[in-house]
Amino acid sequence: MEFIDLKFLILTQMGIDVVIIIVFILLIKKTRFLKRNFSLNKGLKMYESMLSDASRISEQFKEQLEEKKQMIKMLNQQLEKRITSLNVMLNRTDALLFHNRQYDNMDSGFFDNQEEEILKLEKQGHSSEQIADILSIPREKVMLVLDIKKKK
Repeated sequence: MEFIDLKFLILTQMGIDVVIIIVFILLIKKTRFLKRNFSLNKGLKMYESMLSDASRISEQFKEQLEEKKQMIKMLNQQLEKRITSLNVMLNRTDALLFHNRQYDNMDSGFFDNQEEEILKLEKQGHSSEQIADILSIPREKVMLVLDIKKKK
């Protein structure tokens, strides 16, 4: 019986070893499953934090975009004011230019008259200094008109 008891003990020992191996395999599978769930949860948390960061950044971007729109609107208004003031200044300049052209046309007749007066006074025997004093114009101008007349 000792031999049977020994066989029985060996078989029992082998059965216990098989049960221990099966339990060990099941524990390994369970820990792998738990690790997978843990890594899955960790991944989900990471994605959630990424999404919340992206949402926060998009809100900041939206605020900055609104600020930029307001700045552009303000700059457009300032440009419109400047354009309006420049148009007013341009209109004034055009009016002054038109007025000056009319005045210049009148002045050219006046200067022609002045030249005639210089020549008339010179024929009467007045010197260039006397003519300049009489007409209240620079002596050099009188001399220039007289020189031009002599060359003609």
